[in-house]
Amino acid sequence: MWDCIWLVIMIAVLAVIGGVIDMVVPGKMPYGWVGGVVAAVIGGFLGGLLLGNFGPAVTAFGYTLSIIPAIIGGIIFAVIVRFLMGTMGKRNL
Repeated sequence: MWDCIWLVIMIAVLAVIGGVIDMVVPGKMPYGWVGGVVAAVIGGFLGGLLLGNFGPAVTAFGYTLSIIPAIIGGIIFAVIVRFLMGTMGKRNL
């Protein structure tokens, strides 16, 4: 039962981080809040690799999500994705 509760808490934290990422990066997040959660997950991994683990964190299922590196990594990831989507969406004549 506690596993389900921690899963809901982790998804809620990821949704909040995704919302912060969406507010910081200009433009609209692809796929709405689901895209924000995905950006937060990938950003958490990317931020953990680049910055390590510091600041407040949430732990569930043996995985730890550090909030500040997740936000920074998510912003980096969202900027890259939006740049690639904008570049790929334009045709050269």
